[in-house]
Amino acid sequence: MPEDALNSALEQPAIRLWRRLVFTTQDKIREVETALAPLELSMTEFDLLAVLRRFDGATQQEVAQRLLFTEANMSYHAKRLSARGLIERHTAGKSKRLTLTNAGRTLIERALPTVIGLHEAQFSDLNEEELGVLRGLLSRLK
Repeated sequence: MPEDALNSALEQPAIRLWRRLVFTTQDKIREVETALAPLELSMTEFDLLAVLRRFDGATQQEVAQRLLFTEANMSYHAKRLSARGLIERHTAGKSKRLTLTNAGRTLIERALPTVIGLHEAQFSDLNEEELGVLRGLLSRLK
C-alpha cells in the first residue's frame, strides 16, 4: 500500500475510534491497578474475588465464563489466590468449586469501595443519558 494511502487509512473514523478505545481502556486499567496496588491486588485478582463475593461456591468454569477467562488463565489465577489464602478450591466430581476464605472476603470488602469510587469518578463527566448511550453503543460492538 502506498504511503499516502496508508496514512489516509490510519485516519479513517473506525481506526481512530479503535485507537481511542484502546488508549482509554489502558489508561483506566492503569488507574485501577494503581488504586489496588496498596492492597497487593491486580485488577484481574480483584475481578475474580468480586465474582466470588457474589457467587461464592461457583465452579471454576462458571467464574471463568463470567470473567471471559480461558481455562488456563482461570486455573493460574485460582492457584495464585489459593496460595495466598484468599480462596479455597474444592473438587466435587469433575468440577472445581471456588470459595472465598475469611481473608479473601475481608480483602474484597476493603477493595470494593476504592474501585467503586474510582469507576464513579472515571465516568463522572457523563450524565445518566450519556452513560446509557455509551453502554448501548458498546454492547452493539460484540
